[in-house]
Amino acid sequence: MNPLFSLQNIEKNYFDKLALDGLTFSISEGHYTGLIGNNGCGKTTTILILANILSYDGGEYFFKDTLVTSKYQSFKRQLGIVLSNPYYIEDFDVRTYWKFVARFQEIEDSGIDIRINDLLTLLEIDKPNLKIKQLSKGNQAKVSLGAALIHNPGTLLLDEPFVNLDINTTEKIVALLKSLKEKKTMLITSHNLNMVADLCDRFLIMDQGKIVLEVNKTDYPSVEMLKTAVKEQLSSSNKIENLSWLG
Repeated sequence: MNPLFSLQNIEKNYFDKLALDGLTFSISEGHYTGLIGNNGCGKTTTILILANILSYDGGEYFFKDTLVTSKYQSFKRQLGIVLSNPYYIEDFDVRTYWKFVARFQEIEDSGIDIRINDLLTLLEIDKPNLKIKQLSKGNQAKVSLGAALIHNPGTLLLDEPFVNLDINTTEKIVALLKSLKEKKTMLITSHNLNMVADLCDRFLIMDQGKIVLEVNKTDYPSVEMLKTAVKEQLSSSNKIENLSWLG
């Protein structure tokens, strides 16, 4: 079976800085993968390219069997995207914004209100009539996640989705994502392995714009043993000096 996403020798430059340096990996349908690394290693750039929000300068990116270029936008309806710096229509209240997203995703009007009410309950947003710009950072993060889920996409691309959430809310969203595991594909980025260790089965360790290590959780009896093995492998190879993301 061909992978859902395939990145082959992707390069991305920001002026004179090489953000992605021959980035190569693939993700198969139905897998939950964590993209882990220090801030600034290229995780967000990778998500933006996968979502076709940002173009790449070299290499090839395939979604299923189709080469992704700036002209290929239709596949994005199959994605649910949460960005670390999300885009909102800040003067919309939550219901109005989600309704806008739902119509953009071509959900039938008769089902939109049901989905919105379900998401309000699920994400525990208790002030849906406030403008988004009036909400806390945590509730804004919930709004972004709701917008990613409202069209029931097959694939989730989540860039640091837990950064502004309290522990209780994070645990509930992790439980929600776990409940979807048999139904969806997910790539989630984090600067801390602990944040996604229980959620993902495969981890891509990223540094300086490329994957330096790939590990599967099933190869280790516990998360602590996985973390120890990752640290030993990276330290012995001198691939990464700063291992603070191990938590």
